[in-house]
Amino acid sequence: MSFVGGGVVGGTDVHKFVEALQADFKTLSLETKKKYPQIKEACEEAIAKLCTAGSSQQNSVYYTVNQILYPLVQGCETKDLKIIKFCLGMMQRLITQQVVDQKGALYITNALWTLMEHNIEEVKVLQTVTLLLTTNLVVHGDTLAKALVLCFRLHYTKNSTIVNTAGATIRQLVSLVFERVYLEKDSLPSLQQQQLSDVDGNSSQDGQTFALDAFRLFQDLVQLVNAEQPYWLVGITEMTRPFGLELLEAVLSNFSAVFHEAEFRMLLKERVCALVIKLFSPNVKHRQLPPSSNNGTAATPAEKPYFPISMRLLRLVAILIQKYHTILVTECEIFLSLIIKFLDPDKPNWQRALALEVIHKLVTRSTLIAFFCLSYDLKNHATHIIHDMIAAMGSYVRYSLINASAVLSNGGGQQLPGVAGQQPSTLAALASGGNNQCGFMFRGAYLPLVATFAPGVSKAVYLELLDKVDAPNIPDSYGISLAYAILLDMTRSIGGVIQRTPELHPTHNTAVVSEEEHKPLCLQLVNSSWSGLLSAFIPLVETSVDEATTENILKAMQNYAALCGMLDQLQPRDAFIMAMCRASFPPHYAMSIFANNLQPDADLRCHTRSGSQDLSSQFINSCNADGGDFRPQIVAVGTPLPSASLPHSVMQAPVMLTNKNLQCMRAILLLAHNNGSILGTSWHIVLQTLQHLVWILGLKPSTGGSLQAMPKPAVDSNVGIQTAVMADLPVLSQMIGQLFESSQYLDDVALHHLIDALCKLSHEAMELAYANREPSLFAVAKLMETGLVNMPRIEVLWRPLTNHLLEVCQHRHIRMREWGVEAITYLVKSALQFKHKQPLKENLELQTMLLSPLSELSTVLHADVRQRQLDCVLQILNTAGEILSFGWPAIIEIIGAVNDHHGEPLIRTAFQCLQLVITDFLTVMPWRCLPLCISTAAKFGSQTQELNISLTAIGLMWNISDFFNQNQDKLMSTQLEDVAILPDFPGTVKMPQFDKLWMCLYAKLGELCVDLRPAVRKSAGQTLFSTIAAHGSLLNPPTWQALVWQVLFPLLDNVRALSSSASNEKVDASGNILIHHSRNTAQKQWAETQVLTLSGVCRVFNTKRELLQMLGDFERAWSLILEFIQNAALSKNGEVSLAALKSLQEIMYHNSTERALKDAQTAQQQDDEIWTIAWNIWLSIGMESTKMSATTRQMSGGSAGDSQEDFYIPSQAFLTALIQIFPAIFQHIQVRFRASDFDKFCTVLTNAVCIPVQTDAVPYIMSTVSDTLLTPLHDGILECMELIQKEATRTDSDPSIRQLIPAIFLQLLIFSKFACAPPTFQQSVEHNKYGKPSAHYANNASIEVVSMNYIPFGEKSISICVKLYQSTATEESVVQEQILHDIVKALRTPLAMKYKCLSSSTWKLAISSLISVLHTGLKVARVKPQHFASLWDDLADTLDKFLFPISVCTIEDRGLEEIVLDETIDCQVIELLRDEVLPHAHEMPHQFIMQIVVLLNKGSIHSASDSNICYESDWKLREIFAKTCFETLLQFSLLEDQASATACNNNRLNANLLSTAGTSGNVSKDFAGRLAVTALLHRFQEVLKRFNDDERQSGKCPLPRFRLSEISFVLKAIATLVVSMKKAPASKVNKPAWDLLIGLYPYLVDCTTTTSPEVSRSLREALLQYTDLLQAPRTSTDNVIQSNGQQ
Repeated sequence: MSFVGGGVVGGTDVHKFVEALQADFKTLSLETKKKYPQIKEACEEAIAKLCTAGSSQQNSVYYTVNQILYPLVQGCETKDLKIIKFCLGMMQRLITQQVVDQKGALYITNALWTLMEHNIEEVKVLQTVTLLLTTNLVVHGDTLAKALVLCFRLHYTKNSTIVNTAGATIRQLVSLVFERVYLEKDSLPSLQQQQLSDVDGNSSQDGQTFALDAFRLFQDLVQLVNAEQPYWLVGITEMTRPFGLELLEAVLSNFSAVFHEAEFRMLLKERVCALVIKLFSPNVKHRQLPPSSNNGTAATPAEKPYFPISMRLLRLVAILIQKYHTILVTECEIFLSLIIKFLDPDKPNWQRALALEVIHKLVTRSTLIAFFCLSYDLKNHATHIIHDMIAAMGSYVRYSLINASAVLSNGGGQQLPGVAGQQPSTLAALASGGNNQCGFMFRGAYLPLVATFAPGVSKAVYLELLDKVDAPNIPDSYGISLAYAILLDMTRSIGGVIQRTPELHPTHNTAVVSEEEHKPLCLQLVNSSWSGLLSAFIPLVETSVDEATTENILKAMQNYAALCGMLDQLQPRDAFIMAMCRASFPPHYAMSIFANNLQPDADLRCHTRSGSQDLSSQFINSCNADGGDFRPQIVAVGTPLPSASLPHSVMQAPVMLTNKNLQCMRAILLLAHNNGSILGTSWHIVLQTLQHLVWILGLKPSTGGSLQAMPKPAVDSNVGIQTAVMADLPVLSQMIGQLFESSQYLDDVALHHLIDALCKLSHEAMELAYANREPSLFAVAKLMETGLVNMPRIEVLWRPLTNHLLEVCQHRHIRMREWGVEAITYLVKSALQFKHKQPLKENLELQTMLLSPLSELSTVLHADVRQRQLDCVLQILNTAGEILSFGWPAIIEIIGAVNDHHGEPLIRTAFQCLQLVITDFLTVMPWRCLPLCISTAAKFGSQTQELNISLTAIGLMWNISDFFNQNQDKLMSTQLEDVAILPDFPGTVKMPQFDKLWMCLYAKLGELCVDLRPAVRKSAGQTLFSTIAAHGSLLNPPTWQALVWQVLFPLLDNVRALSSSASNEKVDASGNILIHHSRNTAQKQWAETQVLTLSGVCRVFNTKRELLQMLGDFERAWSLILEFIQNAALSKNGEVSLAALKSLQEIMYHNSTERALKDAQTAQQQDDEIWTIAWNIWLSIGMESTKMSATTRQMSGGSAGDSQEDFYIPSQAFLTALIQIFPAIFQHIQVRFRASDFDKFCTVLTNAVCIPVQTDAVPYIMSTVSDTLLTPLHDGILECMELIQKEATRTDSDPSIRQLIPAIFLQLLIFSKFACAPPTFQQSVEHNKYGKPSAHYANNASIEVVSMNYIPFGEKSISICVKLYQSTATEESVVQEQILHDIVKALRTPLAMKYKCLSSSTWKLAISSLISVLHTGLKVARVKPQHFASLWDDLADTLDKFLFPISVCTIEDRGLEEIVLDETIDCQVIELLRDEVLPHAHEMPHQFIMQIVVLLNKGSIHSASDSNICYESDWKLREIFAKTCFETLLQFSLLEDQASATACNNNRLNANLLSTAGTSGNVSKDFAGRLAVTALLHRFQEVLKRFNDDERQSGKCPLPRFRLSEISFVLKAIATLVVSMKKAPASKVNKPAWDLLIGLYPYLVDCTTTTSPEVSRSLREALLQYTDLLQAPRTSTDNVIQSNGQQ
């Protein structure tokens, strides 16, 4: 079937629509052809009409529509479902295309009516009706009524689907009728315009019908609900009251604008309200009795209220009140009174719940509340609706709680009237619900919060149960949950009215409150509501079990109290505040505290004591094991704050606070914080409460007056504060802090209210404190805090505030005092720091006002107050010192008022103040304060209470000196009139004031340098000298003289005197301080002072030497200071003596440039004098100090006598320093340096070396920087030697100093001996070994002596000696003094000891040195033999002892490589003999040469080396040495002709020089050579014979390896010898030698049996050499003959 869409027919669409209709009619005619011919005809007629219409103009379809409807209506009358469906479909299309007119609509309606009556296609019928009415406005009047009745009739059929569809349709159509009224109103202006243009008034009539339709419809609905016959909806057979009420409600709620029109308003007032009141009667009259049977029909109202009707009535009433209160004033009064009555306890539970839901809807709208108050409460003869409503809510809340607990206590058996058959929850139920339950609990009965609402939003539950027939079972706690929400919203709405806040969803018909009405309205609202609200809130707060609920109630109470305050309603304000305050404590405690305050009126009081903290037996019993957690959780237990009103019983018991108490406290804080300005006289209650809570929680005031949790010792296991709350305490104290911070926003009057309240509290606390009870410091702390935040207007409150605090400072209770002074000082500090409008620096009056309380504190006698006063001064200086333009006198006065008997803490604080003044504020201080500052600082320096202060005071004097220096220009330019404040210094003329200031400082420091306390002396000394060093240049030169002679030398003198008289008793280390042993007697402590002053004066002397030299008495000063130094250097105290040397060193090494200033002659002369003094001083120190040790040692060898006390060993450091000073002096005196000087010098050196080392000096010895291993002392000694040696060996040096060279050698050789034989302690005196390693001295204590390593020192001496000898060997004095012999003698010791030397390096160095020296010295000896005669024996002996040492060395000791190296050294010695001695044999004594040959012989065969050696390897090792000896022997014995020729030449040369020695030399040489050969051959024979014997005896066992290598070497040697003898000139080899050689042959043959391949090889070589001897060679016989001939 085709269908044409679109609302308006036109153009091509018309054609399509017409064609579709034609097609549809054709289909219909085909369907009805057989059964319903008349319909078929009508269809064909319709088709024809459509054809005609289609060809004419547009409107034609609309005109023909009624004719084409005819077949469709007929079709509906057939009972053929198929056709009916088809017809209905076509009708719907026509309606949709909007081509149906009024007539057509009537046709269709009638057709539908028929179908309805026959119960055919009801749903389709309803659809068609809906389309007919909604598509356009054609249907109205009776047709409309008929269509509506049709729907109502279908609503009451049996089929539920149809019933529901019809119900929905009715609701839609009823709304439609009323919507048309709006359309009519909107189109009224356009309709009027139409009337002007168009005379036809039809449209206007239509418009009127719409309002009329609506009026008739509404009227009939009321009739039907009232069970009367309708006027317009004729034909309705039945109608249920709930449905009627629903329709009325829908219309009234959605079309309120219509009902404000005149006719409708009448209808509303006269009909609807009457109906409602009539229907209400069963509800009002009903009392809950035992249930009776009731059929629940709607026709006759039963006695028992019927839930669906009551519920819908209340919905209707809610809408009437909300939307029509302005036009139904009286009626609303009645309705409201009825609803309030519904809350009575004897009404059914559901009825009360519904009433509550309605009330909730109303109270969320502040405009309604305002209207009710204006219309009823403010009128004289009207019901006080607001008052009654709130009072009823209060009663309801209390009743619900009491009832729940009553049911519980009756075990549920016997219920009070008005309770549905449901049990209240018990704790067990609550426990099972978990910890996050919300709700209320009263005496064990728990009412959970079952419904929650957003603020200002009402959400009905039971008013929405439109499908329920029976009254629902309502939980007990639903009522109280809703009541709680209503009370909160009520408070919110009252606030909205008073503060004129606009509503969230304003409606158009709200009454506007004018300005003049507003004030009385607000006052009336408060009067009507406060007592009721309070009576509800108190039990709710006490019974609520969760924080959120409590929080909301408390917020409401805060807001309400604030509103009362704004309106100056003091009684309600105070009542609410009091209620919150009471809720912050357990009931019994609250009763006691607030006993004196006004009680709220009686009807509130009966409920204030709730079960929340009534720990009655019943309550505890109901806490079974599971529910135990749900006792109100006690989060803190504290002691009660003592107060006058507390009875003794309460005072004894601890106070237990629950979480809720703390929550109430927070609420009070918030209230006071946000609305402080309206509290006025209530401040006292609020502050009193806070004070109690703070006390119980143990919050104590801290800096700035804020409160902090102090951990309290638990009185008992359950006393104390739970950790959860510990976390909250900072928050609480912060809130309290913020409360007082917000006082800055209060006006002056409100601020005075607050301060008065605090002073009153504080007075109460002081009274209690007099009774010696621990006082509460809350008020004092908060007075301070209030002062602090109100700094900008401090003058408003300074006097009352500080006057009260000064009273507190005088209090005899220490804690009170403490806080009084804390508050004053803190306020003064803060006020000084605050940026006032007029800067404080310029505001004399304000500065005076602010400082006056601080000054007044000086009158208080308590020391603790004085302490705090000084602390405050200190902090003021720290923070606001630069502002104190007018305050300096006062401040210094406070600081200066302290003296020794005030005790250390006070002195300490006063001193800190002084420190600040001096470090930071000298610049802003007047000139004349400076001497005062110096003397004050000195006074603190000499006080004896606290050492550190004295030391720091001295530091301050340094600061003062710095200040003088930095501000010198300013200070010099400022001249002081009042000279009396500066001291006088005799002996200097016209000292400038600035210099006097300095001298004043130096003199004070000088006095402190001889204080009895060592630390003070030290510090003063350091400061004095540092100051002079840093700033001395500022003084005029004449002032320097005063400084040296009036301050420094007297100081040295005093120190010397006091040191010598100081006791050497041990100082008791007071307490647990450890005193180092170097400081444990007064004498030792003075020693430190001596060191400091001496070094200080020397330093000054040094740095200012040029200046002092210009002043004229320099030599006197120089002698004096050196005398002081000598005195100190010879002190028995190592520290003093060492320091003296250091000072001496500084003075000596000072580079003076003064020569340029005077003429050279006098300068030189002065210089010589000065340095001669210096040299003498040095010598006397050196002699005394080094000699002393020895003599003392000798004396103390006996019994411990008095002399022992002097026993003193100079330290290494001392000796080193002494030696190191020498070069400085030497460079000035070298020209005048004589042998006698050198002797004394050497004595000092030798003594110094011999002085033993004490254990504690070991680190000093180790920490040398030198690259060698020398100790600093040894290094220094050798450096001095080298210095003198350098001077002596210079080419241009003075002959007198050249004479010192032999002495230098001798001294060095003395030192060199220490490498092998370290000096013992008495070496310089007794020369005997002593056994004790520790030396005894004073008090029988002993010094541990370390054996020191002299080896590097000895070795270095050897090296220097060698170098020196190499450069000075030819010097006349050296030759004459036989220095070479001394050197050889000195070296003999280490060489003879060889492996027994302490260090192998020693003998190695000795031998290399010997070789070097001989290389140089032998040449000289050959030239000047007469000076060397004594040398030779010693030399031969030395070499022998070295090459064949007594000491043995094994591989195990030294390792293979070392031994090989040693052998190499031995070889070097042989080479020396070969090169330097043997070639010149004829120039040396015969005896010596013989000794050398014996030596070589000894070495050439190693079996001779030592019979004790039993290690085979050692044979091998000396093999190379033996070979070298052997080869040297051979070379020496069988020199070739050529060699002998050169020798003869040499001989001739030498003969010219030494005629006597020549011939004997030659003979001895030949003799020595022959001797050598025969000796060798004998040795060979011996070895071969022994080898053969041993091998025979050993049998199969091979001989040890070393034996084989020995024989092998001998065989090789034989081979070599044979070769050499053949080559040698005849004179060298005589017959016995040949015979011996040939005699070896049998032994060689014997050797052939050996099994060793090594021996065989050597043997072969030896035997081969014998081939030439098998016949006597001619050359050799010739040679022999020749040689015989020569001989």
